[in-house]
Amino acid sequence: MNKNVSRRRGATLENAILDQAWLLLHQMGYGRLTMDEVAHAAKTNKNTIYRRWPQKCYLVMTAISRHVPSINFEITDHGSLKEDLVALFESLNPIFNIIRPVDLRELISDMLPNIASYDLFSGINQENSIHRSIETIITRANQRNEVSFSINTISEKALKLPYLLIINEIIIHGTLAETSIEDIIDNILLPIYMAHK
Repeated sequence: MNKNVSRRRGATLENAILDQAWLLLHQMGYGRLTMDEVAHAAKTNKNTIYRRWPQKCYLVMTAISRHVPSINFEITDHGSLKEDLVALFESLNPIFNIIRPVDLRELISDMLPNIASYDLFSGINQENSIHRSIETIITRANQRNEVSFSINTISEKALKLPYLLIINEIIIHGTLAETSIEDIIDNILLPIYMAHK
């Protein structure tokens, strides 16, 4: 190994690894991508990568987080519960626009056994912003008298439901299609949230 390459440390080495992981993700796809391939492309050894990212899914998620445009989970008031929910779902479009559905589906499936669902997007969602957005949306809906419960009385399961449905769509389809968003909101979320109005 070249001496200059072997001396890379810290951010320089990490950037090289993540850049190659991102490149190989698009060249090979998540399923064929291996830590060996990334190590070879980044001119480092596999153990160096494993010390920082113990599994491929963590490495790839970190690489993705560096390339996804900033996602704004602070949903402004769109005038109704339905339109606020649509805006929240559509805020995730930057992710789906840069990653092939099959790669995202395989990545999420890989991550599920290893981490809790609320940590799933930790690379791009450090403060659990999706959950906070739902709280804001429900609070607005209550103030408009669209729903009878408040943020203090809604069940935790109902609060987590949009997030879990998003994950379910990604596992099955690798994306959130407009028709899926419409179906989820019109036929699942609104009937549940407005059931006791």
